[in-house]
Amino acid sequence: MKEFNTDVLIVGSGLVGLVAAHCLSSLNYKVTLVDKKDFINTKNHFNDTRTVAVSEGSKCFLEDLSLWGLLKKHAEPIKTIKVYDRSSYNKILFNNQIKHKKLGYVIENKKFSKILINELHKFKNTKINYGFNLKDIKFDKVIPRAFSDKSIINSKLIIAADGKNSQIKKIAGNKSFRKNYSESALVLNFFHEKKLNNIAYEIFYNTGPLAILPMKSADKYYQSTVIWSNRDEFLKKLISLENIFIRNFMEEKIGEIVGNIIKINSSQIFPLSAHINDSFINKQLIYIGDAAHSIHPIAGQGWNLGVNDVKNLYELSKNKKIDIGSDLFCRMYNNKSYHKAFQLFQVTDRLNSHFIYSGNVYRFLSNIGFNIIDKNQSMKNKITKYAMGF
Repeated sequence: MKEFNTDVLIVGSGLVGLVAAHCLSSLNYKVTLVDKKDFINTKNHFNDTRTVAVSEGSKCFLEDLSLWGLLKKHAEPIKTIKVYDRSSYNKILFNNQIKHKKLGYVIENKKFSKILINELHKFKNTKINYGFNLKDIKFDKVIPRAFSDKSIINSKLIIAADGKNSQIKKIAGNKSFRKNYSESALVLNFFHEKKLNNIAYEIFYNTGPLAILPMKSADKYYQSTVIWSNRDEFLKKLISLENIFIRNFMEEKIGEIVGNIIKINSSQIFPLSAHINDSFINKQLIYIGDAAHSIHPIAGQGWNLGVNDVKNLYELSKNKKIDIGSDLFCRMYNNKSYHKAFQLFQVTDRLNSHFIYSGNVYRFLSNIGFNIIDKNQSMKNKITKYAMGF
């Protein structure tokens, strides 16, 4: 069995794991990134048209890593967000008041990950190893060891970036609090007739929120993605229909905004759940992104919360006086990352409960609240700054 040494072992090649690899590689750490599968070169990856919503704060961090210049041409900026609660009368219009900044950006996952991997290959101190089937982790006072079928990797620090169903978490024994929602999310990518003019929409129905996010135009058509939370059985029935019926149904729902739907490029369903670990560390192991936490997509902040983990990791790793992987290093990371994740876990859960609740008195009070916020620019500025990551 082959044995390798590295400074940092990152398990998981999703977007958060890739950004973490860039951070540490740029600081001249020896980085090894492993994954069980090569998602980039699989058929399923090319069929995956999911998008990621990048906040202005995350964009600034990617600029610091010299990555945004490569991503910018694939990113559709969001300048305005229109939020509706059941009807066009109950609305909040969010505009960015900070000069030269945007409310966010929308990028396709597959384009994002391809660029990150291409850039990672340029670091001589970085290795990417697919087909690494993690079997066990052993900790001691000096160095943790990760075991696969064919090799052993020794590192100063292990970073778990292997998603919601983290294999590392099962091996290491960290517990998490999980909430399963009764709905799933339909992610629909489509070409349409009307230009959205960099406006994103969030429409709250009794069954759950529906978000419309503008994407970069493709093949001379306007393109958007819809993320719609609804009952799992309803969504499964909907996408089992022929595309012409799905198009007609969605046009009735959002045709006033997007016009005629020209072509549905893809449709996928994902069960909705949220979780947060009891701790983001375990000896010389830290958790980032979905391996540490996941939240309801109602606010579109899940990926940016993972980037916040990576920012904290990056700032700590720049301080060469603190040994990477040391007890102090890991405790400081946990202290910097846990509070914000726990806060957003609670906020998004309560927001979802608030908008689904349909009691007449409750909805009347909610409508009053919407009108108050929409007329209070100072309050809207505070909300937009928080959502932008400032």
